[in-house]
Amino acid sequence: MSIATISTFVTAALVLVGIALALLVGTVGVAAYQFFSQNRRVRVARREPLVGYYRTLAFG
Repeated sequence: MSIATISTFVTAALVLVGIALALLVGTVGVAAYQFFSQNRRVRVARREPLVGYYRTLAFG
């Protein structure tokens, strides 16, 4: 194997990892936005602070 072949492989692998990471960040961002916007109405109706509401939601 030559250096050029290894360099091309590493570059291609890093590009694929970058694309996968971008898709993951995008998916998590959309899911988080949907979760927080869905629960906002309930939180505002109860007049609970942001941190307290989600702490209770997660642990309670």
